[in-house]
Amino acid sequence: MLGRKFRYNRDVWWKTLFKELGLKRMDPKWIRDLTLQYWRVYAANSPPFKDAEPTVRKLKRAGYKLGIVSDSDGTPGMKRKRIRQVPFHILFEAIVVAGEDTPRVKPGHESFSLIARKLRVQPKSSIYIGDNPRTDIEGAKAVGMISVIVHRRGNQGGNPDYQVPNLRALPGLVRFIQLAR
Repeated sequence: MLGRKFRYNRDVWWKTLFKELGLKRMDPKWIRDLTLQYWRVYAANSPPFKDAEPTVRKLKRAGYKLGIVSDSDGTPGMKRKRIRQVPFHILFEAIVVAGEDTPRVKPGHESFSLIARKLRVQPKSSIYIGDNPRTDIEGAKAVGMISVIVHRRGNQGGNPDYQVPNLRALPGLVRFIQLAR
């Protein structure tokens, strides 16, 4: 099985697939071009969730520091490029691509610590919102962040501090957490 860092590396995916299909020698340049085309098509066909932009704008207007922690997709620089294509990416003060900006992908604690440093906040006073119970919740909790899971795809587990059904519920939850402190 591939290690976590290589799980998202499409170059490795194609080589593995073609080997399974009995194709032994594939030109590395062709593999790289295929990967780049894959990410172009993926980016063009996977817009942010409809509630993402209004929620981010609402949190930003409320004065919260916002950052992104996202795993590398195995093609150095590609995840950051895809994030920059999102029209509202400028609302985020910091971006960490785990596995590129840090030695390990999530749930490695380095990316969570790094985003807190970049935002100049303490992890224990931060709220991390994710959609993957294992990588997001485990990593955030490892550095003392309050963890919130967005249940979009039936994702269960991870023992988050809070759960929300969608991003629209976040501003109210963040206010609740702030008042409870």
